Formats: sequence, structure tokens, C-alpha cells
Amino acid sequence: MKLKLFIILLCYFYNISAQEKLKGKFDYKVTYKLDSRLDSTSAEKLSEYMILYLGDEVSQFSSRAYVLANPIVRRGDGGNTSRAAVTKFFTKTIKDRGASKMYNSVFVPMTDFFYVQELSLFDWGIYPETRMIKDYKAQKATTSFAGRDYVAWFTTEVPVSDGPYKFNGLPGLILEIADTNNDYVFSFIGLEKLAPALTYKINFKQYIESTQEDIAERLYEYRRDPMMHMQALRGNTNDKLNPEYHKKMVASFTKMLEKENNPIELE
Repeated sequence: MKLKLFIILLCYFYNISAQEKLKGKFDYKVTYKLDSRLDSTSAEKLSEYMILYLGDEVSQFSSRAYVLANPIVRRGDGGNTSRAAVTKFFTKTIKDRGASKMYNSVFVPMTDFFYVQELSLFDWGIYPETRMIKDYKAQKATTSFAGRDYVAWFTTEVPVSDGPYKFNGLPGLILEIADTNNDYVFSFIGLEKLAPALTYKINFKQYIESTQEDIAERLYEYRRDPMMHMQALRGNTNDKLNPEYHKKMVASFTKMLEKENNPIELE
């Protein structure tokens, strides 16, 4: 997606047709650790913590870095932190079980984009095999999604059909899930009852709806050339970047992105 078209779309930011306004309360906070291998040519893995907020009808999953930088839940007059928290997991997934939809949001400075999917993405096989994860009895399940085969462990002791990332549809909470190559491993760290519950509200009028592919391309273009991107968004078209320095920075970022060749969704 060319930067010029990106800016034109931003001009229509407040004219985009609105999606639903979601609100409710989160009663539980589930913490996972994600170990991911972004470079298929390397054995090195990155680790970061992920947060799943659970309510009766709505949940939100994202990196903990995103939660710290963008507190969408409020207790009293909670303040905001910079959106510059470091993460390699850019998607925030909001599941609306009442409407059987999920809203996947990605922040590309200075705009939030989202795309919508049905919750019923997964065809699960459930097996009698069980094991203990922390203090919970978990049962085995398998599925295939976006080019990967997965093994999951869920517990009916937390009777909420949810889990990390987009995963859902089992008769309980997914505590652990990993693809069969162990490129993406979500491990259960803990479950916390929130008292009082956290209030939640999101207004999709403030987001731009697009496709998963288009948003991924926008994010790539920003990460490859953030200086030009931010300059254009701020309207500093008369400020010339140092050509040699700019060229070196783009080459450096492009090389970095070439090593991120093993996304969680291969298809």
C-alpha cells in the first residue's frame, strides 16, 4: 500500500461507517507466556507475556506491553502511558461471544485499524487424555489453523470458551496451546480474579475497518520506513530527510523484517 493512499484514507477517518460499540466488565485476568520463533532459519526464540481479560460476553487478548501502554480498562482516573511499548505481537483480539464475532485490531501510527472474523474458525478434535497444568485438570484437543497444526490443553474448571490469540470454541478455557513445530507456544502462567471487575468500553467509530492482508501491509511499510511515514502523517512535507541516512535506515529495517519470516499465520 502506497503511503499516499494511506494518507488519503486517513482523511476519511471519521467518515468510516461505524461498527458496534462494545462495553462490559472483565472479571478475570489470564496471563500467558508466548515463546515464538520469528526467524525460521534460526533456533532462537523470543519470549513475552500476554494478557487475556475475560468477561461474561467479551474478552480481550494482547501482549502485556500493549496493555501497559494502552490501558483500555479503567479503575477511577487511571492514567495513560506511551504507546511505544516494545512488542513483536501487534494484534489485539477482542472476542464478542454474544455476537459470535472477533475484532482484530492493529495500531499503525497514528491510527487503529481492525478486521472482523467469525468466532467459529476452529474445528476441534477432543481426546480423553488429561494432564495437570498448575492446579487445573486439562484435557487435550487438536486443531489446524492458518497453515499450522495445534495441540491445546483446556480446562472445564474455568467454563469459558476462550483462550490466547484467536483460539476459542472448546468447552473451557485453553491453558496451553502450541503448534506441532513449537514455533508458537502459549504457556499458562496464572489466573487472577479481578475485584472489583474492570470496566471495558470500545468504540469502533474511532477505528478504520480493513482486511487482514491490507493491515499487515500497512504495518510492514511503517516498520520498514518509519521516518517517512511519521513525517507524512505530521504534514512535514517540506522537511527533507538526509538521503544517505534515510537510505541506510530503510535498508537496516528491511533486513530486520526479512528475518521475521515465520508469522503465526502462514496462510
